[in-house]
Amino acid sequence: MFRLRLLASLTKTARSLVLGTACLIGLAVALAGAGRDIDNRVRAAGYEHFPKTPSGDIVLVLIDTPSIKSLGIWPWPRSRHGDLITAIDRAGARRIAVDIIFDQPSADPRQDQLFAQALAQTKADIYFAALLGNLANGEEKQEALPNATLLPYVTPVSIWVQSDDDQFHRHTSLTAPVLGQTLPMMSQALAGTHYADAGKVLIDWAYWPRSFPSISYADVLAGRFPKDFFRGKSVLIGPDAFGLGDQISVPAHKKIAGMYVQAAAAETLHAGRPIELGDWPAILTALLLVSGAMLLKPRWRYGALALSLFTFAPVQILVEHFSIIRFDIGAASLATAAALLTQAFLTMAQAMLDRITKSAEAGLPNLAAMELDERNDGVMVVVCLRNYVETTALLGFAAQGKLLNKIRDRLILAAGHERIYQIDNHSFAWRSKEDVPEVVASLEGLEALFAPGVQVEQLTVDITLNAGFCDETALSVEDALPKAVMAATNAINRGILWERYETDEDEVFWKLSILNEFEQALGRGDVWVAYQPKLDLHSNAITGAEALIRWIHPDRGFIRPDRFVRAIEDAGRIDKLTLYVLERAIADFAPLGLSVAVNLSMRMLGKNKLEAPLRDLLETYGMPAEKLTLEITESATMTDDQGMAELESLRALGILISIDDYGTGQSTLSYLKRLPASELKIDQSFVRQVLTSRSDAVLINSTIKLAHELDMRVVAEGVEDQQVLDALAGMECDIIQGYHVGRPVPLAEFVSKLPHKITSATVAKTAAPRRSSRNAA
Repeated sequence: MFRLRLLASLTKTARSLVLGTACLIGLAVALAGAGRDIDNRVRAAGYEHFPKTPSGDIVLVLIDTPSIKSLGIWPWPRSRHGDLITAIDRAGARRIAVDIIFDQPSADPRQDQLFAQALAQTKADIYFAALLGNLANGEEKQEALPNATLLPYVTPVSIWVQSDDDQFHRHTSLTAPVLGQTLPMMSQALAGTHYADAGKVLIDWAYWPRSFPSISYADVLAGRFPKDFFRGKSVLIGPDAFGLGDQISVPAHKKIAGMYVQAAAAETLHAGRPIELGDWPAILTALLLVSGAMLLKPRWRYGALALSLFTFAPVQILVEHFSIIRFDIGAASLATAAALLTQAFLTMAQAMLDRITKSAEAGLPNLAAMELDERNDGVMVVVCLRNYVETTALLGFAAQGKLLNKIRDRLILAAGHERIYQIDNHSFAWRSKEDVPEVVASLEGLEALFAPGVQVEQLTVDITLNAGFCDETALSVEDALPKAVMAATNAINRGILWERYETDEDEVFWKLSILNEFEQALGRGDVWVAYQPKLDLHSNAITGAEALIRWIHPDRGFIRPDRFVRAIEDAGRIDKLTLYVLERAIADFAPLGLSVAVNLSMRMLGKNKLEAPLRDLLETYGMPAEKLTLEITESATMTDDQGMAELESLRALGILISIDDYGTGQSTLSYLKRLPASELKIDQSFVRQVLTSRSDAVLINSTIKLAHELDMRVVAEGVEDQQVLDALAGMECDIIQGYHVGRPVPLAEFVSKLPHKITSATVAKTAAPRRSSRNAA
């Protein structure tokens, strides 16, 4: 169970877990720089597939293989470099940078003098490379400026480039220290920028080395170049032939000569110094996208997360291609990938949890789910399908799921919530927060809910069920469920709808002590009368109520009426209970001027035990006889002529007689003709299906018409909603009773809901008898 709870807790916190994982991975990768390889690969792909055209303001003069073949073996005399610079200067160049180290004097001093004379006569700005080596590897640094003969005529610049850990050159510094001086990089000189800080710039290798305007060294000396080729340009002179200089690894272009690094870096600066934002904008965007994906349904999250993941690279390439903004996506990509993997893991966890906590037949939550969702309080209720095996054998396995789902939907109506669990292939369970009387009322409504049958694949399946509950609310699911199952089994064996769990000792003790306990309950006030209001559809007002006996035992809790009333009847003590309810009802309702109905035990009829006490009660409390209705169950047999005669006497006294639960017994028209009834009460099993069962609607409509023809009013009980009420009103039903109108409640609560014309003084007035008070017990 611990593993199951852990699995459930993971799935319940799926959104937070996915977002939290993305946050942690993104933060860790950003701080560790672990996403750098992703950025390098994406940028390399962008450089390769989306090249840029250089501005043309930077021109390259190549010391290439054709020049060496034409001019002889390298190195050349320095005076020749002077001739080259003079030629370029006369062609109108703005800046001239030489990517060759001239730190040592020439073997022929005259060569340095001639070179210096050429430099002195140039109008363009001249930049010579300064030597700076081994800056990063911890060895002794090698530093040098152009030699003393040349230095007065040139500006020294650094050509040092530091490689990344993978030996690729992706960045250039803006300045570098050489012999105590802070020199700008040659790329700055070519671009004409003057950034004084020591920051780094990401070189844009979308400027392909061979895309720069270039010309061979020998062709410049020979004058073989267009007239305006150098005019107003920045010119970079450097070795391109293999073996003359360093071959440097760069993204998307393998190894190239060092001069191209300076050219690409200069072109990058020429377009504007890149604004490098680092990891955080992409990480924040990723977290926002992950958060948005978590708001979607699980099946849509994968698409949203995958789309986010595969969007980063194209966005980075496009933004960096068309602007100077640079941002890293490695950490954001890994964060999103982590979110996607976490979501996949949680989906598998949810699938595993569903397999464990849902039934195979219908996919309904099962016993494992109930234990997982355990609440430590509530009445445990179990409903067993008694004919499930025979039903599924006829339907086939394929239809079981549909049948069980439809049964569950109806049980939801009874339970009042959707947490219904299928604890085995023919039983359902739930925990109710309601008090036992409300639970009992819900269970008593099951017969009506399932009376029309369940429609499955064009077949109407009759469902027979029994229920049991355990009202020891503090018990866990593991302890309460077997007790509720045992109660349901007892209900099946006893042939009753529901049963409350009791131990065998409790049952024996109860049977032995019920009469004594009932006497004590009357004295303590544990037995009391609840009133369920009745709505008169003609006046649209509450005109009366039905009196219902209730017993709340101090130890056993709610005891259903049919259980203790039956025991009292069997013991021959029903007279006392009936008279108690009659007196309480008459005493409570006489001051209100409303009608009240009381269920009458047939065992009291025909013995002259009822008429005289009723006369006395009505006179004592001043209630008109027509305000009292005695309800007689239709299914009760009544062959005793003396009983019928006593009913006639009561009716002659003015007391109304009602046939209760009409439609569930075996009455005939001759029975209705003999019984002096003034009211007919339609059973709730028909009323609740009036909207869904055509036959029930026809029976109710015809019953109402028949009753009216016999000068009887009609009461419909079990009305649960406005739609049923409206349907009955359309059939000209007279009185409505049910939870939609009101539940059975104590007198004070009943009175509090009456119209204001029932004043507080009337309510407070005790039902004082006109003669001496009677002893209710």
